[in-house]
Amino acid sequence: MARWICALLIGGCIGVLGWGSADAKDRPAARSLTRTVPTAHGNALRSCADEDVLGNWNLVTFDSSYRFRNPQAPYLFPYQLFQYSSERGAKSVHSRIPILGSPDRVFETVPPDMTYRVEQGGRVVLKTRGHDEVVEIWSCSVVTRDREARGGGGDLQRGDLLMTLLGDNGQSLFVRHLRKQAA
Repeated sequence: MARWICALLIGGCIGVLGWGSADAKDRPAARSLTRTVPTAHGNALRSCADEDVLGNWNLVTFDSSYRFRNPQAPYLFPYQLFQYSSERGAKSVHSRIPILGSPDRVFETVPPDMTYRVEQGGRVVLKTRGHDEVVEIWSCSVVTRDREARGGGGDLQRGDLLMTLLGDNGQSLFVRHLRKQAA
């Protein structure tokens, strides 16, 4: 896991240096969650570009070296969908049970309250619609070739996204492995 985080951080350091990032509100340091994120060598990843994140995404797995104050928080649920759209911004849904049906239909009921932009170096910056304050900054990498997972996580497939939530000091707080939803 340490190699994977190092590879992501080194790849994103150029874009992260000199920028402050927003810390998620519910993530003080403590212990790790039980799920693990698969590792990939740096040559199997590249920084995300805007066109890489567009679409609907399923959560494959997540990991954090931080404890959450509220273990029942929706962003810890095992079933999560994410949508990045140039027209509708960023949306997400979280559930304890599988999310059935067309993602586009599911997202019709989610209010368009978040915007995003992908910056150089693969940083995905989220803001509340109509406000200038940054809510979260994610370092985003695209898997460039299929890789067998190490550490018990799901296999990495070409096109998967590995997104790392960055804290105020650029530290990794939370890692998501996302897979594009079939159309």
